[in-house]
Amino acid sequence: MQSLQFLYEIPHKNPLFIDRKISIQSKKVLLDGPRKSGKTSLILDHLSHYELKEYLYLDWADERIDKNEIIEHLNDFIRRHSIRLLIVENFDFSFELPRVEETIISTSTSTCKPLQGFETLTLYPLDFEEFLAFDKKHSNVEHLFNLFTNQGTFPFLIQQNESEHAKLTQEMLHIVLRDPLEYVIYKRFCELQGSKVSLFQIYNYLKSMTKISKDKLYVLATHLIDQKLLFLVEKYRQPNANKKVYLIDFTFKDALSFKKDFLKRFENMVFLELIKRDKIIYYEEGIEFYLPEESLAILCAGFSTTQAIEARLQKLLPSFWALHVKRVEVVTLSSESAQDIEGLSFSIIPFWEWALQLS
Repeated sequence: MQSLQFLYEIPHKNPLFIDRKISIQSKKVLLDGPRKSGKTSLILDHLSHYELKEYLYLDWADERIDKNEIIEHLNDFIRRHSIRLLIVENFDFSFELPRVEETIISTSTSTCKPLQGFETLTLYPLDFEEFLAFDKKHSNVEHLFNLFTNQGTFPFLIQQNESEHAKLTQEMLHIVLRDPLEYVIYKRFCELQGSKVSLFQIYNYLKSMTKISKDKLYVLATHLIDQKLLFLVEKYRQPNANKKVYLIDFTFKDALSFKKDFLKRFENMVFLELIKRDKIIYYEEGIEFYLPEESLAILCAGFSTTQAIEARLQKLLPSFWALHVKRVEVVTLSSESAQDIEGLSFSIIPFWEWALQLS
């Protein structure tokens, strides 16, 4: 009971919070998302609407707490203090939650047990529109895009010195990926950003460097996906084909390797804007992203000229027709135009405009 009393008396404030697109509105919320994506800040901002004595905040990853003691006394403590809101961060679903008027649970995995009556909210790191809100010093959107390209999407990283970005990213990943083997596997995925790979190819590469089994690789890769640190995109209607590798932050590869590929990084940037809006995404040959529910194909053209883009579109017309594509969006770093070709609607648009108009 002593641990609970100590935790109950701690005030929780977050004076530097900047609004995110997601907010806590329901009385029962399961908040998931990658570690360091801002879940705690979102919760602390929500607590500003409550008096200190109305809530109890527990962090299940806090090594100071005696978990057995808390489980034993939690129900009695909540009743005795008439607690209105219970927060359990990093919840591991190892015990039954007490009945409280309002409950907020946070977790960093997406394979958690379903909780009846809870609304699930997923908080990713910043998308481009949220990044704009975090930068109060600049107003030119193209300049902000250049900053976004270098600083990435994790809130605490973009507020640090840019020259320290690689070191801080490495430190963060070592904290998040405590298993050294999991770190090595993720580093390899980062090096393959935007590439088509199979787990067997990853295994063949890693087995010469470290002791690993295929089963262990599968388990750890699945864990990376569950934490939303890694995304493997399937080829449309070909689930056994090699999958394309994307990362939760497009700057990770540059933080872990000197081998740079800006076009792959740009492709990852476009992917993240889509996945953060819950789009169902595939790839096709010559087509970076295909969204069948919207009959939409998205191409990443980088610095390509309008003439080069139009030539590429002409070559892809048979693929668009076969996929029943109705719209094609070409995301660039400069070019801009719109036209119809053979009954298809094409738009060529810079990333900073495309990202801000996404629904």
